[in-house]
Amino acid sequence: MSKERQSKLVGPVVSLPTFTDEDHNLLLDKQRKHIRWLIDNGFKNGEGVILVAGGYGEGYFLDDYEYHALIDVLKDEVKDEVASMIGIFDLSARKAAERAKYAADAGVEFIELGLPHYSCPSEEDVYLHHKYVSDHADIGIMSYNNFWVMPSPGFEISEKLIERLVDVENMDGFKWSSGTEEHYVGMLKKFSGRFNFIDNGMQSALGARNGMAGFVDFYGNVAPTLSWKTWELFKNKKFDELDDLLYKVHAGPAERLADENPGFSGVADGPFGTLRWEVLGLKSGPVFPSQQMPSDAVRQYTNKLFKINYNWLIILFYSLYVGFIYYLNIIYTITFSISLLLFLIGISILFQQIKNSKSIIFENIN
Repeated sequence: MSKERQSKLVGPVVSLPTFTDEDHNLLLDKQRKHIRWLIDNGFKNGEGVILVAGGYGEGYFLDDYEYHALIDVLKDEVKDEVASMIGIFDLSARKAAERAKYAADAGVEFIELGLPHYSCPSEEDVYLHHKYVSDHADIGIMSYNNFWVMPSPGFEISEKLIERLVDVENMDGFKWSSGTEEHYVGMLKKFSGRFNFIDNGMQSALGARNGMAGFVDFYGNVAPTLSWKTWELFKNKKFDELDDLLYKVHAGPAERLADENPGFSGVADGPFGTLRWEVLGLKSGPVFPSQQMPSDAVRQYTNKLFKINYNWLIILFYSLYVGFIYYLNIIYTITFSISLLLFLIGISILFQQIKNSKSIIFENIN
């Protein structure tokens, strides 16, 4: 591990989408502009990490050309302004090491290393996977404890395995969540002095109280102000305020709509991430094949969860349009009056929806 490098593995680790056209060709200019926008909105060394080709960026579906192109754009744009990271999810340690070395040679500081998962891995398999990659690429490793997808039910990176990983030269930290609060907190208390743990379970307040170094950041792609508000409370140990903010953003809306949640399970994070970004106004393109997209029921639920219903906005502008057209002909004064009335009603309802919106992502974050 490198203490100097670890000093950069802190704060919001923002996981970017991979921008593509309808035929799944990379839109590298758009990728570059989004990276620059994040930097211009506060991401810098010691204050966040930019992650490309992670779970939300569908790194598990990228071929070598796409992978290398994203690395080149990432490092060319961030230069030395902010720490960079690339996701690696290969079953083969040789392939993972090859990709890690390309990233290291380009100057990327970290990789997010997924665990091998074709069959049921042993702890020895996981250890050897990390050691092989570390021995063949000089780049910081953030190991991904994605226990929920492992084929061995309940498999987690254990205390014993973390003890062994201390001796892996380039191990810097963990993307951390757990099936139990006891394990989540216990490993933080025991190892946060050696490794940087990055919360991936939307338990940032609990993690912050117990030595967490940062958190995986989805909303930074659309609302970086929220990222910095969260990080400010996090690093200044304002835990009660952090609890309140995270409840408003995560648990609160989900609780209010719990009975309406239809659930969604897919091969990976891409489809749901793409849908949520789209609802919040960021279109990154279609998901890579072959993945199912969430159902209409999931889409409707997500709209309610993250934003106001804009049907009234459509009615509002349609009524205004109709009213304006008929205003040109005095014969249709009555039609215009009705349209104007609809317009005013629409304005009133829209403002009320904004006021009462469940999209508290953008509330109280300035």
